[in-house]
Amino acid sequence: MSILTAWLSIGLLRQGLQVAALASAIILPFAGAPDYTATWDLFFNGVLPAMVPIFLILIGFDVMMCKVLSDDADPKEVARLSTILRCHYWVAAPVLIAFGTFIAPALIP
Repeated sequence: MSILTAWLSIGLLRQGLQVAALASAIILPFAGAPDYTATWDLFFNGVLPAMVPIFLILIGFDVMMCKVLSDDADPKEVARLSTILRCHYWVAAPVLIAFGTFIAPALIP
């Protein structure tokens, strides 16, 4: 099964989470230092850097629940859950890399 076919089979909420996470990771390099004004700087410098870790945590929670649910599931359900896990891994890796490169200058003196 190709990754696109697998992605289309994981469900609308998971797809929305993954699209939001990838979109946030793509525009994260344009974020900067916190600047809480009433312009678009509020989104790029305040909201966006706070949303990316939340998306990663939500993906992590779904990965954990898929692993828990696959323990007692039948083989068809285990195959579906492993497809969901594979899609989550493909999305979480670039989002984590984008967030790591964004937050690294603040963590490394």
